[in-house]
Amino acid sequence: MWRRAFAALFGAVLCASPALADEAWMLSGGGEVTWDEDVNGVSILSYPVGRSGERVRLYVPGLSAAIDERGTFHGYWIGPSGDSDCAAILTGPDGTQSAAFGQAIITFDQPSFPSGWSVLIGQCFDPPSDEMRADAIYGNQIVVPRN
Repeated sequence: MWRRAFAALFGAVLCASPALADEAWMLSGGGEVTWDEDVNGVSILSYPVGRSGERVRLYVPGLSAAIDERGTFHGYWIGPSGDSDCAAILTGPDGTQSAAFGQAIITFDQPSFPSGWSVLIGQCFDPPSDEMRADAIYGNQIVVPRN
């Protein structure tokens, strides 16, 4: 049941919001991911979910130090609490707390911006297995990878 609720969370209609940082990406479902801030070496990316506009936060240690050397990063996500909550509460370096969280493995297409990325996400302590895609937004254009 939690898997269906988790899929619904990420597959929900996503609302767009203005970019708050220099870098932004568009999810394949239409929501805009923004790079909000860096706290103690952890980059915090976020995007709105559902009608409420509450934000899911992706915490990516080491991203800010790898501006021109991006590859694969292991991090985690924290989202709004709901039906698929974990049996614990996780607190991010920005103070965000929730019982809805999981691991994330983010892989960038190119070593520097503008570059899209793919992320594997997991629920609670389960291994990441659900995939999302984000393409870079650069000068009001969505940059899609070339094959």
